[in-house]
Amino acid sequence: MSQGAYVTLVGYVAQEPNLRSTATGKAITELRVGITPRIRDKDSGEWRDGQASYFSVTCWERLAHHVRASMHKGDPVLVKGRFQTRTYEDKDGNQKTETRITADTVGHDLSRGIANYMRNRPRPPAQDGGAADGQAADGQAPGSQNVEQRRGSDEMIDEDAIERFGRDLDDADIAARALAEDQEDEDGEDSDTAGTSAPPVAAPF
Repeated sequence: MSQGAYVTLVGYVAQEPNLRSTATGKAITELRVGITPRIRDKDSGEWRDGQASYFSVTCWERLAHHVRASMHKGDPVLVKGRFQTRTYEDKDGNQKTETRITADTVGHDLSRGIANYMRNRPRPPAQDGGAADGQAADGQAPGSQNVEQRRGSDEMIDEDAIERFGRDLDDADIAARALAEDQEDEDGEDSDTAGTSAPPVAAPF
């Protein structure tokens, strides 16, 4: 079993992630993670921020691209990876110690907010310079629709259409009442005419 020192960081993104390429063409993102512990004052009993610590987190290749696209300054973050400590001299000749973490996993801390996850789906290979058979230009099957697009269309409300529909219902109700009244008038006239008709004349002997 290989040896290594693993650590989990819970903190926040201290600065915007920086994506770059190495001399060999590999993608790398430097993520600066800050951790500020909460300390309770013994005298006052109140909580306050302790001294902040900052860690450099290195993300490689696919993780580097995902971190650059997903993480922003101030975001709550979780990092799991291997850490190394090295000692060096700065330009003034002072001894410095740096702890650098190579990340295996990076994600948002969902105990402090909500995040949206989007899975990367590989596109099918194009045929004859066009979209793959049975697939639309955007990689979806013909006639299919993105779930978010369907959800958005279902949630959209056309207030003008609702108002027009209400007016149509009112007009239809008025027309129905008018038709019923006309029918009642016609029935009433028929009954009056029947009641005032002349008595039958007796046939002559």
